[in-house]
Amino acid sequence: MEKERMGSFSDQTIIAIDRGASFTDFGVVGSAGLEETFSLEKRDWKTIVGIYQGLNAKYQTDHVVFSGCTTGMPDDMQERTRLIAEIDAIGFGGAALGNCSDCIVVSMGTGSAMVHFSDNRAQHVGGTGVGGGTIKGLAALICGSDDPLEIEALALKGNASKTSLTIADLGYEEISFLGADMTASNFARVQTNSREDLAAGILRLVGETVGIIASICAREADCRDRIIMVGKVAANQFIRQVLELVGKLYRTKFHFPQDPGIATVYGAALKYRHDRETT
Repeated sequence: MEKERMGSFSDQTIIAIDRGASFTDFGVVGSAGLEETFSLEKRDWKTIVGIYQGLNAKYQTDHVVFSGCTTGMPDDMQERTRLIAEIDAIGFGGAALGNCSDCIVVSMGTGSAMVHFSDNRAQHVGGTGVGGGTIKGLAALICGSDDPLEIEALALKGNASKTSLTIADLGYEEISFLGADMTASNFARVQTNSREDLAAGILRLVGETVGIIASICAREADCRDRIIMVGKVAANQFIRQVLELVGKLYRTKFHFPQDPGIATVYGAALKYRHDRETT
């Protein structure tokens, strides 16, 4: 306790939980960083409490943090946990994974949120409802599958230009900084029934939308070359290709840290540690 009062908290073990719209993530952060992390496509409290109890029995810590949706959280769990704002968790986690102290962190989950992280503070600067949920919903309707890995594999074999109207289709060689092969309208000119092409069109729509909004936010925050992509969708290789293209067009730079899906749960623990060490 004396060590905590003196402001050093780095050797304390923290259990972190993030309950998102589609997944619940768990992480354990110790003095050496992340010691354990895993994710479940479940959101029910019985499962969450059971896993928390198992982690607490294993690590024997009083430091438990929670981010995400708290609706219906059991009273005894509320008493044991410290709530961390999701924007703070995204900012701290993304900045840590990207090894950057001043950046735009883009969390691509079910939807997509843009956070400016600077001076150990996180500010929500933009976002869109377009994200992983969009991919699953449109892919189920159009491609007959909502499996993200299958859609990614299909898209990597497809041609997104067969689903969209390009600048050239409008009769222009270029418009502003957009070349002839750039998208003028997603899914405005579908010329294929190929699942591969349709999957590519879906992912291109999502990647372009998120990338353009992120680029605008980065310009406003003077972080053009420091956009950190996190969230489970950020691991999608086709999405990464689209974002890199958007970056070239908008003169911004996207970075893809390892294990982007753990950013929010990791960041919740890091925000808690920061607050304990600075108060």
